Amino acid sequence: MTRQSVAKAHEKIQELAWEPLYHEPVAHYGTDYTFSKAKKRDPLKQVLRSYFPMEEEKDHRVYGAADGAIRGNMFRQVQERWLEWQKLFLSIIPLPEISAARAMPLLFRTVPNPELHNGQAIQMIDEVRHSTIQQNLKRLYMNNYIDPAGFNNSLRNFQNDYCGSIGRQFAEGFITGDAITAASVYLTVVAETAFTNVLFVAMPAEAAANGDYLLPTVFHSVQSDESRHISNGYATLLMALADEGNHQLLERDLRYAWWNNHRVVDAAIGTFIEYGTKDRRKDR
Repeated sequence: MTRQSVAKAHEKIQELAWEPLYHEPVAHYGTDYTFSKAKKRDPLKQVLRSYFPMEEEKDHRVYGAADGAIRGNMFRQVQERWLEWQKLFLSIIPLPEISAARAMPLLFRTVPNPELHNGQAIQMIDEVRHSTIQQNLKRLYMNNYIDPAGFNNSLRNFQNDYCGSIGRQFAEGFITGDAITAASVYLTVVAETAFTNVLFVAMPAEAAANGDYLLPTVFHSVQSDESRHISNGYATLLMALADEGNHQLLERDLRYAWWNNHRVVDAAIGTFIEYGTKDRRKDR
């Protein structure tokens, strides 16, 4: 699909947007932000016709790598300490992905930009895909690793431990409170712009050093979607900056988002990398 045809399809999509005149719209999700002066545009011009073939190819690579890991007996060669820590990590990570998918309807209702709504809908599909392939990764570990205990019941026991509470608190930050604070600033502007690099780049590098090449394949496939999500956050951020009344709100929310992401993501991944690996190279 050529870039010109994508642009034409994207323009056509905007014609489908409409505001009902037969009733007064109800604000389902509250926000302190205003968008009266904002320019309404989507930098990436995302359309489903070009999105689905790309994701299909990425899925072929992910599931092909999974098949290769089974045939190559990877699960008996990977460091056991690493996979023991994955029992905890892979029980947590699908929850933020699902919360991110649930966050997109908050933006549909609060960001008055029909052009951007298409990109947010694509992001919602992305997040469901991410959660699915991550849980499938956990299933593969459970079925093929020598000690499946923990992979099979970690979600069931999640509500009973402190790690579950921390993971749930982090994930639910995407869908609670001010809609723009949660779903845009906290999620797309900060978490997906900066902290997914810790989750989906640093973590896979450590996995590969411990003999696990399946987790890097899955997580790099996830990370390759983040550029679109960052674009959604960037476009919303530009809209918010156009109104002077939003500037103090953005300062407040950026401080909150950076600190909350740092104290959860950096602390958690730092612990996994430090204690979950037997690779002690001095030059890394």
